[in-house]
Amino acid sequence: MADEDRISKLPDTVIVHILSFLPTVDVVRTCILSRRWKFMWFSVPTLSFSDTSADFQSPDGLEKFYKYVDDCLEHRRRIMYYFVDSNKVKEINLCLSFSCEDGVNYYWLPETVVNARGLTILELEGLDLDATYSIGLPALKTLSMKNFFFLSIGKVDLVSKFLLGCPSLEKLMLDLGGNMGSIGDLRLQSSSLKFIKIENDGSAYAVPFQVEAINLESLVLNGPIFEISNLSTCKAIRNLSLTFNSSITIKDPSSLEYLISNLPLLEDLTLENCYELKLEHIKILNQQLKSFHLKNKDAKYDHGMNIIIESAPKLTTFCYEGNVNLSISTKSSNLLNGKFVISNLHENYDPNWFTSMMIFLLNLNCSWNIVTLHVHSDKDLILSENFKKICRSPLLNWKHLRVITDKPERESNLKDSLMWISPSLETLSINGKVIL
Repeated sequence: MADEDRISKLPDTVIVHILSFLPTVDVVRTCILSRRWKFMWFSVPTLSFSDTSADFQSPDGLEKFYKYVDDCLEHRRRIMYYFVDSNKVKEINLCLSFSCEDGVNYYWLPETVVNARGLTILELEGLDLDATYSIGLPALKTLSMKNFFFLSIGKVDLVSKFLLGCPSLEKLMLDLGGNMGSIGDLRLQSSSLKFIKIENDGSAYAVPFQVEAINLESLVLNGPIFEISNLSTCKAIRNLSLTFNSSITIKDPSSLEYLISNLPLLEDLTLENCYELKLEHIKILNQQLKSFHLKNKDAKYDHGMNIIIESAPKLTTFCYEGNVNLSISTKSSNLLNGKFVISNLHENYDPNWFTSMMIFLLNLNCSWNIVTLHVHSDKDLILSENFKKICRSPLLNWKHLRVITDKPERESNLKDSLMWISPSLETLSINGKVIL
């Protein structure tokens, strides 16, 4: 009798671990190897499907692929009771990249998946969801849904239905993909949620949005979703991140300022693409705020903005990414660590841009502890002789400066220029090298 192959001599746990790295279509094929292997694939903890496999490249390949996925899930349910009666499955990640022009993906998520009682992580992408499903996921901690479509009957809110069926949910991530036609208003009501991230980049209008989550600690909103209405019940928020786009306009900055000032535990604030709001100024008032990050990624915008830190006694860190159309001032005397990542559209030296850069630095009207400047090239910070003649006195009184350049060239010239700009420097580093 011929010896068994080496793999078959391994313990079942080791074989299952090896199989977990293979595509499911290959794993299932192992069931024909021997009697011992017949049911081995049912114990593999990871299912990985891809419609790019050669098995599904026929004219009716997509339909065959969907049927194959359904059959695999059904066989596991019947034989091992993974999706209904046991707690063995802890994590499911179903991702289908295919989608049609009408926004419907045509693969319906089996109802057994949303009733896997032992499931703790569920990640879905490129799937269609039926609002008539009953949902029972008592152990679920993390839910991520991206590029999905709801088959709704009447005005069933499937997101709210999910939350009702997930009493232990702590982390919710929704990528709406502009497909609000099948979702409608968003009302997120949960006492267990601690983290919410919602992206709506593909939509041209704001989403009516309401959050009632008394234990929510982090809220991230990207895209036209700033019908932010009411966060009055979300007093536990410590981290808030808002990204705006051109479809949002806020004529009265007080609405944004009111939101920021009425989160009593807020420590970290990120505002991105605020120039889209066409606001001349934003006042920051919050008694617990420690870190403020302002991002304006589009280097071409020409709308200036003034950030006024009206009252933030615990603020220690301010970070800015964008061009030089910004001024910042504070009415408090606390020292700030500042980081400025400056965009420059000009590859070569531009005297006008250089002047704007110097004005930008002068308009950083705060008490700075350590300032970090990240610029495109050394030339962005090297003073011309003409500029020195025009401006005969030093510009800044910074004491601690770190400079990072994408194109380091003339370290000695840069050092001389920085010392002229701020002769009070006590420490200076350039690209990680300590100069002073």
